[in-house]
Amino acid sequence: MEISRKRFVAVVLMVVVASALGTYVVMDYSWTQSLHHNPTLKANVFIIFETASGKDEFATGNVITNIGENYTRCAFSRGGTWSKVEYISIGNATASASLTQLTTEYDRKQGTIAEWVNNGDYAFNVTYKWTFSSTVTLNCAGAHWASSGDGNLYAVANFPSGAQTFNSGDNCTVKWVFTYDAN
Repeated sequence: MEISRKRFVAVVLMVVVASALGTYVVMDYSWTQSLHHNPTLKANVFIIFETASGKDEFATGNVITNIGENYTRCAFSRGGTWSKVEYISIGNATASASLTQLTTEYDRKQGTIAEWVNNGDYAFNVTYKWTFSSTVTLNCAGAHWASSGDGNLYAVANFPSGAQTFNSGDNCTVKWVFTYDAN
């Protein structure tokens, strides 16, 4: 009888310790999660199509490319001279983190930058408006830190309506909003 009482006490003690450890892990995890929120996808690329059919406005999210993430890391950790992400391209591609340029780039232009505060977080816009002189079909836009070439695609966004055909005289405005919320 004495041995089974010791075993009972040992089993109860193990259950209490395991429960306490489990409670600690759950509480510690939930406390950590309350400090660091998971990112949520929000529309940050605003596109306006002006065609003979009328004016259509769209909002969509973007994909920060792998080289874009590395560019941010290096700019923040190494300092030095880094180029602004101020060029917008339009063309055709499927948004993917592995892209280094659009699959087919129609055009790339230096956009106008505006700095501002977006709901308490620092932000800037890059905006450019194209007017077409011939018929072209496009499905995406890219944000770059260089005026030409490969290896400088910071982010890419597909048009939410899919491929869009523009005719002579049509317009496409792309406004890219970058908001920095590291809290």
